[in-house]
Amino acid sequence: MLIEDLKVGCFQIALLFLLGINYMIVAMSHNLSVYHNYTPKFYCESSDGVNKTYGCVSNPSNNLNSNSSMMINNQVLTFCTSEYIFSTEYGERSTVTDWGLICERSYLKDLSVTIYYVGVLIGAWIAGILTDRIGRLPVLALCLYTQGTMAVATYIVQSYPVFLALRGLQGVFAQGLQSSTYILVLELFPAKFRTLVSSVMGVAWVLGLLLLAILSYIIPDWRILQLGVSVPTATTVLYIWIIPDSPRWLIAKGKTTEADISLEKIGNYNNCCCGNKSRRELVAENSENATPIKLERKSQIFSNDEKDPTESEAVNLLTPTTSSNRSSRRVSLKVISQNLEKRLSNPTSETLIETSDVKLDKVEEPLKRISHCGSDVISPNEENQEEQIARVEYQIIDNNLISDEKIESTEVKNEEKAETKEVSNSKISNKCCSSDNKLFIKYGMIISCQWLSVSVMNSLIIRFLPNVVENRHINFVIGGILELTIYVVIYFILSRHGRRLPMGVCQTLNSVICIVIAGLVFLPRVTAFWIGSMKIILLLLGKLTAVSTFAIIYLYTIELFPTVVRATSLGLCVIVSTIGSISTPYILLLANNASTGLFIFAGLLCLTSSLLCIALPETLGNYLPDNFQDMRNLGKVELIKSNNMDDGASEREILREKLFSETWVDAGNGIIVNFNENKI
Repeated sequence: MLIEDLKVGCFQIALLFLLGINYMIVAMSHNLSVYHNYTPKFYCESSDGVNKTYGCVSNPSNNLNSNSSMMINNQVLTFCTSEYIFSTEYGERSTVTDWGLICERSYLKDLSVTIYYVGVLIGAWIAGILTDRIGRLPVLALCLYTQGTMAVATYIVQSYPVFLALRGLQGVFAQGLQSSTYILVLELFPAKFRTLVSSVMGVAWVLGLLLLAILSYIIPDWRILQLGVSVPTATTVLYIWIIPDSPRWLIAKGKTTEADISLEKIGNYNNCCCGNKSRRELVAENSENATPIKLERKSQIFSNDEKDPTESEAVNLLTPTTSSNRSSRRVSLKVISQNLEKRLSNPTSETLIETSDVKLDKVEEPLKRISHCGSDVISPNEENQEEQIARVEYQIIDNNLISDEKIESTEVKNEEKAETKEVSNSKISNKCCSSDNKLFIKYGMIISCQWLSVSVMNSLIIRFLPNVVENRHINFVIGGILELTIYVVIYFILSRHGRRLPMGVCQTLNSVICIVIAGLVFLPRVTAFWIGSMKIILLLLGKLTAVSTFAIIYLYTIELFPTVVRATSLGLCVIVSTIGSISTPYILLLANNASTGLFIFAGLLCLTSSLLCIALPETLGNYLPDNFQDMRNLGKVELIKSNNMDDGASEREILREKLFSETWVDAGNGIIVNFNENKI
């Protein structure tokens, strides 16, 4: 049984919401810098205590005293000779107020964001490799509690360099938690639920943003806020032990026993959610419709095509019940069912299948069989009876020994074939062929281009997007509500149109918006209000399309790459995206804030990415690929659904249904016969 064959129950739904808490934790960790780096109004009080100069004091004179001022943008910024005083309304505290990260020390404030995302970059790389090596759940648990420990440690830190180090480590484990959680939750659900699951995780991300806004409004101190966002991490101790590891990853790694345990765990918890009463009703209903089960007995089915069918009956009655006989019956079970199908397809033929290889050619006179009311009475000829029975027993022993040797040899051969097949499969999965490598590199480059283009565009939008309102808490909530709307709308779009077309459309819109924003700079002099309004509208539209692209590309990356390298592939894509996000502000700084060229570059990059989407396969409705062969079949044929029953069980079910039909009758003592239309 695979996860695709498992019916989704309340336990999996509960897992979706519980793992969504991890996503809320990651969302709050990624956006804490907004409140850590909050800079309230500050002023430099003069030495006489009368004059107050808000902000960094600027002096246009060219006389520069190195001890009290510095040159920035052809202006001299005079340092505050006494001390900067922050004017806070509700006792708000941030890293800026605690360590004085203003004016000449303002670069340290931006450095905290850079160090955190460098940690995200490292975490995406390391956690991606570990998630594919040791499993989704171990990495999830490790990253979950380690990032919680880092969050608590920042509460007590008193040195800014130590704070930067802890934030960098928190970024490492927060990104590992995000990647492992997203992959695990998608692998726990079948194909038709993946779009819904991805949208629910996006909603959980937005709920984390809204929760952060509420906590930051209630808790103005950034240190206590760190403890507040660590509370969800502490609550996960109550349920982390019920989360199973990914059965799909376990099967891909050859750990079939662990995969069966994981699937059984999911099934058992799904049944427990039904309640005792509903389970009793379910069992009663199944028992009414079920086919009656007979006790297992030694059965021999005979064929009229043979000369003496009573000889085989005598063999059956005289053969002792041994383990070798039971194993031979299990081996021949499939042959029995196949012969039954052939014989029952021709109703005019008489009964008739012989499954035993024992033939008694030397028995001169057949034993006569009298059957009545489910019992067999053997009436042998009185003369030479002992001699015939001795011959039969000798023949049985001889044939049993030969058959046992054959069975053992065939079993050894089958085991050797299975071992060689497993070795060859592991070699293929570990070292794929050159065509698979080329396809993997092709998809990886295209997806990386998608991540890079949307991250550069999103970074530019965030840098130039003004606040809708002055209150940062309300502004943060408005942004969260917009993202929530996007995730709800994108679910219906992805469910109907797949992944490739919506991503191409979003990237085209990103390109158009970037180029139009860059073009506004070259317009002739027009009303400043018109230019300002257009810029705000376009920036908001760009934010919406960028978030939509991220929602699509996260899901598309998971569905495109196979299970054995899925986390590593996602980690590489996140690395490319993080590099684009980190480098954009520094490129703007080096270009002296000449944003026009960078917007044009981002627009062309998004346009190229939209054209490259044509080379990607559509993954809507396809099972998640487990190996490179499945990745090659994406978009061409639907992956074949594996049978959730073993061959032996299915053959036994077929045989049992046929034996309980009206044409087959149990004559007793293990004899099962099929009477024709003129049966007596």
